Amino acid sequence: MSAREDAPRRLLDLERILAQSKTQTTSAEDADPVTLHLADVPADRIRRFTAELEGARDGDDAVAAVTMRLLLNDYASAVAHLRAVARLAVGRIDVATTPIRECQKFFRREDKLDLKRAARSTDDKATS
Repeated sequence: MSAREDAPRRLLDLERILAQSKTQTTSAEDADPVTLHLADVPADRIRRFTAELEGARDGDDAVAAVTMRLLLNDYASAVAHLRAVARLAVGRIDVATTPIRECQKFFRREDKLDLKRAARSTDDKATS
């Protein structure tokens, strides 16, 4: 079967992939932003579009171009969502490390005070 005769079937396959796209089932009230972003990554569609491109006999026809455009759109969407997840992770790490930094500052101040006390104590003994 030529690519021209195969085109209507391939277009129907693309239509099926788009129609079967997963709709978000996680409620925005119950889930954290990371879960929501990850749920919006179209991983299944990316796999299916990739399989369609690999299965195409003639990869330089209009259907392959449409498939590639859809695939690139889904990749761009996935990258945007994953970048958002990375930014959220950085924010969470910063929040988690703040108490550690505060404790480190406290202990450095205490160490300096201990050194000053020890130096004062040594000076007092030397002058007595």
